[in-house]
Amino acid sequence: MQIKKENTRQKILAIARDEFIMNGFRNTSMRIIAYKSGNTLSNIYTYFHNKDEIFRAVLSGVFAAIDQLMEEHNKAESIDLYIMNAHDYVKSQIDFFVNLVTNYKEDFNLLLFKASGSSLENFRDQFIDRHSAIGNEYFLKVKNKYPTVNIEVSSFFIHTMSSWSISVIAELVSHDLSREEIEQFMSEYLAFGTAGWRKIMNLQ
Repeated sequence: MQIKKENTRQKILAIARDEFIMNGFRNTSMRIIAYKSGNTLSNIYTYFHNKDEIFRAVLSGVFAAIDQLMEEHNKAESIDLYIMNAHDYVKSQIDFFVNLVTNYKEDFNLLLFKASGSSLENFRDQFIDRHSAIGNEYFLKVKNKYPTVNIEVSSFFIHTMSSWSISVIAELVSHDLSREEIEQFMSEYLAFGTAGWRKIMNLQ
């Protein structure tokens, strides 16, 4: 019985995902989701309280990936001023971002361009605020490990760089790029960003 319930839930999510991608959150009909998934509308509500809950469940995978991105940024091993020069580290960062935007392209498109009317319609601002907080925390950890390093970076600059980060993701998922093109871009983006941060921090 439990397996049947889970199968029904997954079918609802699969149909809802297609509808959200095609119509966006606001224009997606719960009645259509019910009809296409072979359920009554009342039965849908035994699995989900409302359309917004379905929308968030559909996007649970990309949320987990974003959480991983945020959590790894300030790990102890990442607080290293010379790690960005390490070939293996740079390669791992490129691979991570390429996989992020290729595996979750449709999810990011939903979040960034089709979430109007949902509780996630301000996702971009929420991402920027969270990313900025992590950036500020990063500089404090750097200062603690490297007391002589300049960390006098304005909060607004960090905010703007965080805004740039989500804009980069938006550009990557809204264009039809091959994996090789995304890899090339990420290599250029990381090289550009690393040089800039090292200049600001007065690193040789």
